Amino acid sequence: MKFSLFLMGTSTGSYQDIVDQVRWAERLGYDGVWLAERHFSNADLLFPSPITMASYLAACTNWIRIGLAACVLPLHHPLHVAADVATLDILSGGRFDLGLSRGSMDEAPHEAFGAPRLEARARFDEAYEILVLALQGEPFSYEGRFFKLPRITPGPHPVQRPHPPFYMVANNPLSLDAAADQGLPAFVHGAMPAEEVADTLEHYRQRSAAAGYNPTIADNPVNRFIFVGENDAHARQVMREPFLQFLETRAPDLSAYLVKKFGPRGVTFDFLASEVCIFGGPDHCTARLRELSERSGAQHILGTFNYITLAQDVCVESMTRFAREVIPRLRASPSSLASPTKVRRARDSAGPPNYNLFSPDR
Repeated sequence: MKFSLFLMGTSTGSYQDIVDQVRWAERLGYDGVWLAERHFSNADLLFPSPITMASYLAACTNWIRIGLAACVLPLHHPLHVAADVATLDILSGGRFDLGLSRGSMDEAPHEAFGAPRLEARARFDEAYEILVLALQGEPFSYEGRFFKLPRITPGPHPVQRPHPPFYMVANNPLSLDAAADQGLPAFVHGAMPAEEVADTLEHYRQRSAAAGYNPTIADNPVNRFIFVGENDAHARQVMREPFLQFLETRAPDLSAYLVKKFGPRGVTFDFLASEVCIFGGPDHCTARLRELSERSGAQHILGTFNYITLAQDVCVESMTRFAREVIPRLRASPSSLASPTKVRRARDSAGPPNYNLFSPDR
């Protein structure tokens, strides 16, 4: 079973804090970190330039994998993306994963970068074709609606062949089907209750198999909102106001989705804590994730531990408890449907970094 971090900003954290957090995550034994692409009024959610941040993180770490969750492909020229991806894959020694998305979380980037949302799917399809061709490294030309390329010879060649692993954001059935039809792993978003995660992954497996792929090897990261407290009461006390504030002020799209799907109760803390989020002590978090794995076959947990409405040191304490008190039990659990992986020894005797050393970079 794999465990990765989905990184957002925090209320007190700077860019350097995030770098220190990733270094600490590597020492704790996390498998990977994933960076989103966020622009303008949402830039403090991180990151308006995720490929730059990923490059720096690669230079500051040794073995942890680094991914984008995700690059909003219609906002970029695919040849630029291909060059950046190949270069980062080389510099990281083949530790890079590329998540792709058709759309941004809000309209502003689509307007600012001249990629209207109504054209996003068509732009994505063309850009994706060019990206694959460019990363394969053979000469090619392309004639499409949005891109017309003369015969070019792309370079450099990435370490991972034919290209770094691709992942797809699949927040709706159409995108999930598109990912399965191409045999691409799909991110399962964090607002799904366990039973819906199970249904989603089963649908993906059936659709992928029908398209001729082996769905058992697909690495589908299942995102979960997580906070590991000293005990259940402590976790709920810490997260109640910050998470509701996060929904209200920083995640209107998520809030709207929850209300549409579950009605007004969908944005109440008690419902979220019991059905969607995993907020509790180590025992509670272990049990909830074990249940999720057994019910759905999930083998890759992409944990959101950072919240823009919560202090950096509190987020890191939760992440640390998860690594020390939850992950070992899940990986050792004989009842888990997820395949166990070799547990790396956490070289954590020095303790977590001091997050008061840096001023917020807002």
